Amino acid sequence: KEVLDESVKNANIVVYGSGSSGLVYFTDSKERLTLEQIGEAHPGIVLGLSQHPGIGFVLVKSAEHGSMAIGKNGVNYIDKGTVEGEDPLADFGPNAAMHLRRESSFSNCPDIICNSVYDPETDEIAGFENQVGHHGGIGGNQNHPFIMYPAELPYDGKPVVGAEQVYKLLRGWREKV
Repeated sequence: KEVLDESVKNANIVVYGSGSSGLVYFTDSKERLTLEQIGEAHPGIVLGLSQHPGIGFVLVKSAEHGSMAIGKNGVNYIDKGTVEGEDPLADFGPNAAMHLRRESSFSNCPDIICNSVYDPETDEIAGFENQVGHHGGIGGNQNHPFIMYPAELPYDGKPVVGAEQVYKLLRGWREKV
């Protein structure tokens, strides 16, 4: 395809689809760009993505507000624990903000993460890949992982978020056996 707009041709952007997540990297910087930097270099891109009918929310990191999930009608200030307008994470489960806070803390986190839409009534989530099930984002059945274990092993009932906490739980059980 011929690129008609020279600014698009030289945008220096890489986009990956990973299940229900779209990962956006701006290759002009070795560090993760902040919302403010993205807005300066690419005005309107975050707002445009957050308003797209196939996107449930956009995760970015602001220099002023920290990690933010931006939806069509509201913002969840993940690091602050506050919401303005409608919470874009409301349908994604009670632990959504914890998972996104963790994801956003990684040094290799994309500049922008787009999580696809999720319909809690049908339990369906759209994907950026052609698959029956999805991974990589939040929403749908992937929100309900489980560990089957003998009832006599101790578990405090607190959410287990991320591979590190799964490892600590399993390692703790192993040390008790």
